[in-house]
Amino acid sequence: MPSRLKRSALLSSALFCLLGAEPAMAHHVTVSGPANAAGAITTVSPETAKAGDLVLGVEFYVEDYSAFSDAELIEFAEDDNEGVHNTDTAYISTLGLEYGLTDRLNLSLSLPFIVRNGIREAGHHGDDGDGDGSESEVETLGTADGIGDLQLGARFALLNRENDGVGVTLLAGLSVPTGATRQRTNGGERFESEFQPGSGSWDPRFGLALGKDFGPLSASANVLYTLRTEGSQDTNLGDHLAFNAGLSWRLGKGAHVHADGSFERHEALDLILEVNGEWEERERVGSVRDIHSGGTQIFVAPGVRYSSANGWSIFTSVGIPVHEDLNGIQNETDIRFKLGAGLNF
Repeated sequence: MPSRLKRSALLSSALFCLLGAEPAMAHHVTVSGPANAAGAITTVSPETAKAGDLVLGVEFYVEDYSAFSDAELIEFAEDDNEGVHNTDTAYISTLGLEYGLTDRLNLSLSLPFIVRNGIREAGHHGDDGDGDGSESEVETLGTADGIGDLQLGARFALLNRENDGVGVTLLAGLSVPTGATRQRTNGGERFESEFQPGSGSWDPRFGLALGKDFGPLSASANVLYTLRTEGSQDTNLGDHLAFNAGLSWRLGKGAHVHADGSFERHEALDLILEVNGEWEERERVGSVRDIHSGGTQIFVAPGVRYSSANGWSIFTSVGIPVHEDLNGIQNETDIRFKLGAGLNF
């Protein structure tokens, strides 16, 4: 598939970056390649757009958690498990752009809007009359929402699938602390950094993307490591590693390049299956590690993408957890849902 017509569709792990070390691992997303070609959705494609090509992408992402009941939160508090919180759901809407500076080098940026709702915690308050001086209560902290951190990215193709038979691309990026860091609870207190839309930290990342076509079957894989630095409220949200692999089966002709270099677009439907994994380091506030943060998650994600003959595409996928090894006590993830679209200019 020609590099100038590769997919845009806001590949959500393209420049994967943790928004917070809350119970499950949410992310920033950005554009990762031109529109209208076969390939996975979350797994980063190694293909780059041609010089001068501009790709616009939008994505809506939902992560639904296994919520703790009030009774469970009270039990955690009475067992002296301080710092255990509950989050019901996270929503992330992202707008992204990617530009082909050269045929091999693409630059991108994306900006998310994040909503985390159903944030609750239990603590010791007042006197329950039994002489120990305190009783446990659940406090509904509310919803934390706002603009997240700006994501800058670059992709440099070492090898191109069209010319070399295999695609190999270096990935790099930087999270810029533009996001909101002073959102407050229902009680007027400042949310902890793990719940804030922005981190307050400058976080570089680097990785590698690979890909190869086998007729209508396209295979790709990537790894991306984010080095977290200290941000707001003396908090380091913990380094993050994303590892993904995907297969895509194309139905339809899609884009076609002629011998003279000209090209034409046709409709196509891609059937996609991915494995998406994340590892996150424990959060650190000052010199203290949060034992109820970080861990490993792996999802199997079937998806589908429709590419039009006019250079735009839409996609959706559903992430189903198959392995969750979270540190301490945290909300596990029930399901992830992703919906997005891309347009080539």
